[in-house]
Amino acid sequence: MHYNRGIMFTMTTVLAMVAMAPAKTTTDVKPFVCAVMGEAMADVTTKGYHDYNGARFWFCCGGCDATFKKDPLKNLEAQAKKGNVAGDFMFDPVTGNRLASPGIIAQTSDYKGIRFHFSSAANKATFDKEPAKYGTMPKKEALYCAVAGEEIENYASAASYVDFKGVRYYTCCAGCVNKMKSDPAKYAPSAKDHITVPAVATQPKEN
Repeated sequence: MHYNRGIMFTMTTVLAMVAMAPAKTTTDVKPFVCAVMGEAMADVTTKGYHDYNGARFWFCCGGCDATFKKDPLKNLEAQAKKGNVAGDFMFDPVTGNRLASPGIIAQTSDYKGIRFHFSSAANKATFDKEPAKYGTMPKKEALYCAVAGEEIENYASAASYVDFKGVRYYTCCAGCVNKMKSDPAKYAPSAKDHITVPAVATQPKEN
Protein backbone atom coordinates (compact mmCIF):
# COMPACT_ATOMS: atom_id res chain seq x y z
CA MET A 1 0.00 0.00 0.00
CA HIS A 2 2.78 2.40 0.97
CA TYR A 3 4.64 1.32 -2.18
CA ASN A 4 1.62 2.18 -4.35
CA ARG A 5 1.31 5.54 -2.64
CA GLY A 6 4.97 6.15 -3.38
CA ILE A 7 4.44 5.39 -7.03
CA MET A 8 1.40 7.63 -7.13
CA PHE A 9 3.32 10.43 -5.41
CA THR A 10 6.19 10.08 -7.88
CA MET A 11 3.89 10.08 -10.89
CA THR A 12 1.98 13.07 -9.55
CA THR A 13 5.20 14.96 -8.98
CA VAL A 14 6.45 14.23 -12.49
CA LEU A 15 3.15 15.30 -14.03
CA ALA A 16 3.17 18.49 -12.01
CA MET A 17 6.70 19.29 -13.14
CA VAL A 18 5.72 18.67 -16.77
CA ALA A 19 2.68 20.91 -16.38
CA MET A 20 4.81 23.71 -14.92
CA ALA A 21 7.55 23.36 -17.51
CA PRO A 22 7.48 26.18 -20.06
CA ALA A 23 6.36 25.38 -23.58
CA LYS A 24 9.10 25.07 -26.18
CA THR A 25 10.12 28.54 -27.22
CA THR A 26 11.68 29.86 -30.39
CA THR A 27 14.89 31.03 -28.72
CA ASP A 28 16.84 28.79 -31.08
CA VAL A 29 15.26 30.49 -34.09
CA LYS A 30 16.99 33.45 -35.67
CA PRO A 31 15.33 36.79 -34.87
CA PHE A 32 13.96 38.91 -37.67
CA VAL A 33 16.28 41.70 -38.75
CA CYS A 34 15.76 45.13 -40.24
CA ALA A 35 15.42 44.40 -43.94
CA VAL A 36 17.97 47.12 -44.73
CA MET A 37 20.46 47.44 -41.86
CA GLY A 38 20.36 43.79 -40.77
CA GLU A 39 19.98 44.69 -37.10
CA ALA A 40 17.98 42.26 -34.97
CA MET A 41 14.43 43.45 -34.27
CA ALA A 42 13.72 42.87 -30.60
CA ASP A 43 9.98 43.42 -30.99
CA VAL A 44 8.53 43.35 -34.48
CA THR A 45 5.02 44.06 -33.19
CA THR A 46 5.80 47.69 -32.38
CA LYS A 47 7.83 48.68 -35.42
CA GLY A 48 6.79 49.91 -38.83
CA TYR A 49 6.60 47.39 -41.63
CA HIS A 50 5.92 46.96 -45.32
CA ASP A 51 4.58 43.98 -47.23
CA TYR A 52 6.23 42.72 -50.37
CA ASN A 53 5.69 39.60 -52.46
CA GLY A 54 3.46 38.00 -49.83
CA ALA A 55 5.89 38.58 -46.95
CA ARG A 56 6.12 41.17 -44.16
CA PHE A 57 9.31 43.12 -43.48
CA TRP A 58 10.25 45.28 -40.50
CA PHE A 59 12.57 48.27 -40.18
CA CYS A 60 14.54 49.91 -37.42
CA CYS A 61 13.74 53.44 -38.63
CA GLY A 62 11.87 55.46 -41.21
CA GLY A 63 14.94 55.89 -43.36
CA CYS A 64 15.28 52.15 -43.78
CA ASP A 65 11.73 51.57 -44.94
CA ALA A 66 12.18 54.27 -47.58
CA THR A 67 15.39 52.60 -48.77
CA PHE A 68 13.68 49.21 -48.91
CA LYS A 69 10.85 50.57 -51.04
CA LYS A 70 13.32 51.75 -53.68
CA ASP A 71 14.71 48.26 -54.28
CA PRO A 72 13.19 45.55 -52.04
CA LEU A 73 14.72 42.62 -53.93
CA LYS A 74 18.26 44.03 -53.65
CA ASN A 75 17.89 44.51 -49.88
CA LEU A 76 16.34 41.09 -49.39
CA GLU A 77 19.13 39.39 -51.33
CA ALA A 78 21.74 41.25 -49.28
CA GLN A 79 20.24 39.98 -46.01
CA ALA A 80 19.92 36.46 -47.38
CA LYS A 81 23.61 36.39 -48.28
CA LYS A 82 24.41 37.28 -44.66
CA GLY A 83 22.25 34.40 -43.45
CA ASN A 84 19.69 36.78 -41.93
CA VAL A 85 15.92 36.40 -41.86
CA ALA A 86 14.26 39.65 -42.88
CA GLY A 87 10.72 38.67 -43.91
CA ASP A 88 7.80 36.64 -42.61
CA PHE A 89 5.72 34.90 -45.29
CA MET A 90 1.95 35.17 -44.88
CA PHE A 91 0.95 31.99 -46.69
CA ASP A 92 1.63 28.28 -46.44
CA PRO A 93 3.96 28.00 -49.47
CA VAL A 94 2.88 24.43 -50.20
CA THR A 95 -0.89 25.00 -50.29
CA GLY A 96 -0.78 28.70 -51.09
CA ASN A 97 -3.41 29.34 -48.42
CA ARG A 98 -3.30 32.45 -46.25
CA LEU A 99 -2.30 31.82 -42.63
CA ALA A 100 -4.34 33.76 -40.08
CA SER A 101 -1.40 34.29 -37.71
CA PRO A 102 1.84 33.14 -39.38
CA GLY A 103 4.00 34.43 -36.54
CA ILE A 104 2.67 31.88 -34.02
CA ILE A 105 2.75 28.73 -36.17
CA ALA A 106 5.49 26.44 -34.93
CA GLN A 107 6.33 24.67 -38.17
CA THR A 108 8.82 26.96 -39.93
CA SER A 109 11.69 26.93 -42.43
CA ASP A 110 14.00 29.78 -43.42
CA TYR A 111 14.93 30.18 -47.06
CA LYS A 112 16.67 33.06 -48.84
CA GLY A 113 15.97 35.58 -46.11
CA ILE A 114 12.31 34.64 -45.61
CA ARG A 115 10.68 32.63 -42.82
CA PHE A 116 8.00 30.30 -44.13
CA HIS A 117 5.23 28.84 -41.95
CA PHE A 118 3.22 25.68 -42.51
CA SER A 119 -0.17 24.43 -41.48
CA SER A 120 1.21 20.91 -41.00
CA ALA A 121 4.44 19.00 -40.48
CA ALA A 122 3.82 17.24 -43.80
CA ASN A 123 3.81 20.55 -45.65
CA LYS A 124 7.07 21.55 -44.00
CA ALA A 125 8.64 18.25 -45.06
CA THR A 126 7.46 18.83 -48.63
CA PHE A 127 8.93 22.33 -48.63
CA ASP A 128 12.25 21.21 -47.17
CA LYS A 129 12.69 18.67 -49.97
CA GLU A 130 12.30 21.31 -52.67
CA PRO A 131 12.63 24.79 -51.15
CA ALA A 132 13.45 26.38 -54.50
CA LYS A 133 10.15 25.13 -55.90
CA TYR A 134 7.99 26.51 -53.11
CA GLY A 135 10.07 29.35 -51.68
CA THR A 136 11.10 31.30 -54.77
CA MET A 137 9.49 34.72 -55.02
CA PRO A 138 7.72 35.36 -58.35
CA LYS A 139 8.68 38.28 -60.59
CA LYS A 140 5.08 38.89 -61.59
CA GLU A 141 1.81 38.87 -59.67
CA ALA A 142 -1.85 39.72 -59.95
CA LEU A 143 -3.57 41.10 -56.85
CA TYR A 144 -6.81 40.46 -58.62
CA CYS A 145 -9.11 37.50 -58.21
CA ALA A 146 -9.34 35.95 -61.65
CA VAL A 147 -12.36 33.90 -60.58
CA ALA A 148 -14.55 36.60 -59.04
CA GLY A 149 -13.18 39.44 -61.14
CA GLU A 150 -12.37 41.56 -58.10
CA GLU A 151 -9.40 43.67 -57.04
CA ILE A 152 -7.62 42.44 -53.91
CA GLU A 153 -6.55 45.31 -51.68
CA ASN A 154 -3.37 43.75 -50.36
CA TYR A 155 -1.64 40.47 -49.52
CA ALA A 156 -3.24 40.35 -46.09
CA SER A 157 -6.67 40.46 -47.74
CA ALA A 158 -6.00 37.52 -50.07
CA ALA A 159 -7.30 34.05 -49.26
CA SER A 160 -4.72 32.14 -51.26
CA TYR A 161 -2.52 32.20 -54.33
CA VAL A 162 -1.84 29.97 -57.30
CA ASP A 163 1.37 30.09 -59.33
CA PHE A 164 0.76 29.64 -63.03
CA LYS A 165 3.22 30.19 -65.87
CA GLY A 166 5.48 32.48 -63.87
CA VAL A 167 2.71 34.62 -62.39
CA ARG A 168 1.32 34.47 -58.86
CA TYR A 169 -2.45 34.87 -58.95
CA TYR A 170 -4.12 35.77 -55.65
CA THR A 171 -7.72 34.88 -54.88
CA CYS A 172 -10.20 36.90 -52.86
CA CYS A 173 -11.99 34.24 -50.82
CA ALA A 174 -12.18 30.56 -49.96
CA GLY A 175 -14.90 30.01 -52.54
CA CYS A 176 -12.56 31.01 -55.36
CA VAL A 177 -9.49 29.12 -54.17
CA ASN A 178 -10.45 25.63 -55.34
CA LYS A 179 -11.71 26.88 -58.69
CA MET A 180 -8.45 28.67 -59.42
CA LYS A 181 -6.38 25.71 -58.27
CA SER A 182 -8.37 23.21 -60.32
CA ASP A 183 -8.20 25.09 -63.60
CA PRO A 184 -5.81 28.09 -63.61
CA ALA A 185 -5.63 28.08 -67.41
CA LYS A 186 -9.36 28.83 -67.54
CA TYR A 187 -9.33 31.77 -65.13
CA ALA A 188 -5.88 33.33 -65.56
CA PRO A 189 -6.72 35.20 -68.81
CA SER A 190 -9.30 37.34 -67.01
CA ALA A 191 -6.50 38.81 -64.89
CA LYS A 192 -4.09 39.56 -67.74
CA ASP A 193 -4.60 43.33 -67.45
CA HIS A 194 -3.81 43.21 -63.73
CA ILE A 195 -0.44 41.49 -63.88
CA THR A 196 2.32 43.67 -62.42
CA VAL A 197 5.80 43.50 -60.93
CA PRO A 198 5.52 42.97 -57.14
CA ALA A 199 5.61 46.30 -55.32
CA VAL A 200 6.07 47.29 -51.70
CA ALA A 201 2.85 48.16 -49.89
CA THR A 202 2.43 49.70 -46.44
CA GLN A 203 -0.21 47.88 -44.44
CA PRO A 204 -2.35 49.20 -41.59
CA LYS A 205 -1.36 47.94 -38.15
CA GLU A 206 -4.49 45.86 -37.61
CA ASN A 207 -3.42 43.46 -40.38
